[in-house]
Amino acid sequence: MIGTYKNFYNFIKIISPKSVKLWEDFNNRPDPQEGDLFQFIDPNIKYVEYSVMHVIPIKVGKFIKVELDNEFKNGVAFYYIFNCNGEIVKIHSINDVYDQSKLTLEEQLDLYGFWVKCTPINNKE
Repeated sequence: MIGTYKNFYNFIKIISPKSVKLWEDFNNRPDPQEGDLFQFIDPNIKYVEYSVMHVIPIKVGKFIKVELDNEFKNGVAFYYIFNCNGEIVKIHSINDVYDQSKLTLEEQLDLYGFWVKCTPINNKE
């Protein structure tokens, strides 16, 4: 093997700092507990819509639970479920993939969705 893990980490940190942040968050963020607050982009509005509007619709929700997505057959996926002022919002998160070449565009956007789309808020409601 050429180089070391530290060299690789520094290389990725230079060319893709967002990937490094995702990796660190994936490995260090504790599992959400019922009642934890998160902010996230409204999953009901597609990327194209808010890129045209030039406004990113942010929601704040209280974490309720995680449900396994039994429909996803190309790995393991979950729904992270939040209560946003009485509205139930589900964030789809694909956490493991068997064959990445079989992912649809929508599934690619859901890779590590909980870590990419949700940001914890440090206090509870």
